[in-house]
Amino acid sequence: SDGLSACAICLGRHRHNIRECNVSTLWNNTTRARVSRNRDGKLINSRLEVICLAWQRASGCSLNHSARHECSGCGSPNHGAQKCHLAQKV
Repeated sequence: SDGLSACAICLGRHRHNIRECNVSTLWNNTTRARVSRNRDGKLINSRLEVICLAWQRASGCSLNHSARHECSGCGSPNHGAQKCHLAQKV
């Protein structure tokens, strides 16, 4: 894992192109991914709503658009992908 950040799509920390990742399961190959990418490459949830990519980063997001702040892994509004219990462990 080399201390890599968790991918917002698969929550994996393995070396891969996280800007293009669009797999249907998480890093463990069993849990279904909650989000995917639309044609513009933005993260979308199952309701086809764009969610905040910055929120998935360790630094989070300071913009006031909390409706877009949901974890790409579990859907929680309290954290992003880096702190998700489903993310591949470091």
